Amino acid sequence: MTQYKVYTVESGLVETDDYVEVILLTWHRLDGPAFIEYRENGNIRYESYWINGKLHRLNGPAVIRYNMNGSIQYIEYWLNGIEYTKENYHKELLKLKVQSL
Repeated sequence: MTQYKVYTVESGLVETDDYVEVILLTWHRLDGPAFIEYRENGNIRYESYWINGKLHRLNGPAVIRYNMNGSIQYIEYWLNGIEYTKENYHKELLKLKVQSL
């Protein structure tokens, strides 16, 4: 059975096997992935980083899907709910750093 660990604004940490239970909540976590999906063997299948219901991560891909052996299969880069290519993600990070000076 697939297990989910979701960090939310409304309920904090929710651990469940019912995906429907968590999809209507606002996913949010500052110090790690807000959504983690586990395989039946306990290994992570998928994780994503969310801030206030938007995919967002400043230090790497916001979406990571793993192969059965734990290697990374697929990644996506997101800032404030907008998807970027890896190259454009790094350009946007530089812009954000300059703006914060």
